[in-house]
Amino acid sequence: MKKHENLLRILSVTPLLALALLTACGAPATAQEEVATPTPLPPAPELERPTYEVERGVIAETLERNGRVTPVDLNRLQFRRDGRVETLSIERGDQVAAGQVLAELQQDEARDELRQSENALVQAQRSLADAQREREKSIQQAQLGLENAEKALSRLLPGGPDDPIRVAQKALEEAERTADDNKVTASEAKTEAEFQLVKDTEALQDAQKAFSDARWDNEHVEKYGTNPDQPFTEDAEGVKRPNKLTDEEKEQYQEALKTAERGLRDAERQIELSKRNIDQLREGEIEQVEVEDENVIEARRTLDELLTGEGNDELITAQNTVEEARLALEEAQIGSLDEQLTSIENAQADVEKARKAVEDGQIIAPQDGKILSIAINEGDEITAFESVIEIADPTNLEIAAELSAQDMRVIEEGAPVEISLLSRPDVIMPAIIRRLPAPYGSGGSGAVQEEDQTTRFEITDLKGQELAPGAVAQIRVVLESKEDVLVLPKEAVLSFEGNRFVIVRDGERERRVPVQIGIETETSYEILEDSETTTEGIEEGDIVVGR
Repeated sequence: MKKHENLLRILSVTPLLALALLTACGAPATAQEEVATPTPLPPAPELERPTYEVERGVIAETLERNGRVTPVDLNRLQFRRDGRVETLSIERGDQVAAGQVLAELQQDEARDELRQSENALVQAQRSLADAQREREKSIQQAQLGLENAEKALSRLLPGGPDDPIRVAQKALEEAERTADDNKVTASEAKTEAEFQLVKDTEALQDAQKAFSDARWDNEHVEKYGTNPDQPFTEDAEGVKRPNKLTDEEKEQYQEALKTAERGLRDAERQIELSKRNIDQLREGEIEQVEVEDENVIEARRTLDELLTGEGNDELITAQNTVEEARLALEEAQIGSLDEQLTSIENAQADVEKARKAVEDGQIIAPQDGKILSIAINEGDEITAFESVIEIADPTNLEIAAELSAQDMRVIEEGAPVEISLLSRPDVIMPAIIRRLPAPYGSGGSGAVQEEDQTTRFEITDLKGQELAPGAVAQIRVVLESKEDVLVLPKEAVLSFEGNRFVIVRDGERERRVPVQIGIETETSYEILEDSETTTEGIEEGDIVVGR
């Protein structure tokens, strides 16, 4: 370029000037003392300034950084508490499976606590199961009690078989019917007794007549000694003679009198009995009527109270029984397990705490992979949270780079990237930004002490290259790119008091033209040519004088 040619010309003139100065300084003292005629020096040749041509082309603002090939899923593992390493079951290069215990600290006490807490949990679970069975039994009993109470209530509700109003109506009808029946029965008994009195009266009359006849006959026999029915007899000659009785026959009349007297006394007693019976029946009929009337009145009063909404104590009691049964069911459904559930929760918390204490003393493989490095041996004293084992899948690789906050603010996940290995810079592999660390992207948690703060790049086409962990790669991110724009080297753009301008050469003339800058790279500027920012006179092919 012309810039380098001008620099060579300057360097070729400089030795001549130096030689002249040395000659002048090294002249003899005598020569210096003479008055010499000054000889004017020839004017220094004007230094030629570099020139540049305004070109139209492509300009891109890029971010170029170095990174290293690393596994995608690299995990640095550590113990989560201090202790002494008891077992180390792996060696560098081993293939391990997810969930495999790789190393463990001495932790007999922690394991004992875990066993005890697990036993306590089992016991708490058994207690809960027993309580649940009792609760289910109580619920079933309460449900049965509620069902029975509801059935009893339904029988008492209107239309039910034990509806109090319906029962009262039946009771009134029964009382009225019973009263009528008893009145009829009492009347019939009294009528029968009266008829019996008539019969007994007739029997008394018969007994009185029989007694009167027997007494007359006996008196006749005693007085005349003849047969009272045939006091005389006629003989064959027609002579009437007294019909005398023998002593034996006279005794028969005496016995007949006694019998008639006894019959009379019995008839008289029967009359008295019949009269008393009639009196008793009459009194009983009156009392029975009064009782039956009271029963009817009471039944009617009960019905009237029920019809007016009063006195339905049985229904109210049944309703209260249903409500009590419902409350008992609710209590059975919600009660009695709080203590057991609390015991379960406490036991589970103790198990989790004890299990965590054991797990804190273990390193467990979080994934299938290969052991890349081990920094411990059995018997070593370990500090919690120091990385001692690295595990990864060495076949799944990507590029990792540590970028500054300023770099990460101008890129985003998913943006396209160009990557080349340091060993093969001529092979450009397309890639994307897979992950930025928090807070710039989705990686990590954003904690200040986050161990992995790298930006990860996923290569989408290896272009036949093989990646090796640790290999250096060059990363090129195009931040902004424009085509068919005016471009000048940075040396062609001058600045004064913050204003940028260029010197455009037109033949022998030069003119100053203000410019506005667009994209800026390490070597070039984009010269904006929008109507609002471009000064008239800058065009493709113009010659610009640099500094």
